[in-house]
Amino acid sequence: MRPPVSSRPLRLLVAALALAATFAPSRAGEVRVNITGTTLTGSFSPRTINCNAGDHVVFVWSSGEHTSTSGDSSTGTADTPNHWDTPIMITTGTNTPAFSWHSTVPEVVPFFCALHAPPMAGHVFVGSGIAVADFRLSEVQYNEASGFDKIEITNLGTVLGDLGRYRIAAGATAVGIAVTNVPLSPGATLTIHTNESGTNTSTDMYLPAIGPLGGAAGSVALYAPNTVNTALTDPTQVIDFVEWGSGGQVNEATAVAASVWTAGVAAPLVAVGHSIEFCGSAAQHAGAWFESTPSFSGAPGNCGVTPARATTWGRIKTLYR
Repeated sequence: MRPPVSSRPLRLLVAALALAATFAPSRAGEVRVNITGTTLTGSFSPRTINCNAGDHVVFVWSSGEHTSTSGDSSTGTADTPNHWDTPIMITTGTNTPAFSWHSTVPEVVPFFCALHAPPMAGHVFVGSGIAVADFRLSEVQYNEASGFDKIEITNLGTVLGDLGRYRIAAGATAVGIAVTNVPLSPGATLTIHTNESGTNTSTDMYLPAIGPLGGAAGSVALYAPNTVNTALTDPTQVIDFVEWGSGGQVNEATAVAASVWTAGVAAPLVAVGHSIEFCGSAAQHAGAWFESTPSFSGAPGNCGVTPARATTWGRIKTLYR
């Protein structure tokens, strides 16, 4: 039996749910929730989360031993059907658990920690038009002569985001950002250096375990933090994706199922020393990648040289007419 938890008045939930039901889903973004403290001092920060249908709510265990469980906060029991219910997870040393829930429809979802509620509880209000972070792959250099390739991530959203604990998959290899807090302001970028060691800064991070991306066809995907479900085949966990050379690369099917890529579309193979760069709007994914001169600073390089291409001319006409 889970402990009872406090809740907002039922009339507030009903009113908010009725209002949210009038909203339309928007593009996917990310909202961060830090879980901290122990016993009755534990807390969700923030405890009131506003997001859009399609956004990811990312829980990171910054300290302590907790769960994150959706359910009826008036009874302290998990809801049925269950939105999410993590196991009891504890932060120890460099072990920082994380979990991401992908919202899909306008609704109000109360949640709590099964160990420390009340008062450790909160609500997710899912609607539309909410300002959120929006992390996107924005540039990839996959054939750098020395093998020190780069992956750039940009916050295309309108509020501060946190990339701590996100995962980068180069093909079938996924490597997590071990740093718990990596703040990224709107428009700011973080460059991931693969196959190379160095000193992390606010703009550059070194993840040598990713290794060289290789000059042949390949792919990179950005996944939400999740130590509960680490499967790269889960479309509810992929944030963004790009493939080059030819379609059908590793994780393409997952990205297509998540509506962040189009099957068979690929960015071009480029000359050594060049990169592929995302040159579209935040509403786009596939078809907006071009050959570029490397910039890795958020500023456009040389967008427009060679666009991402599909496997058939018919698909190209559909994308660029």
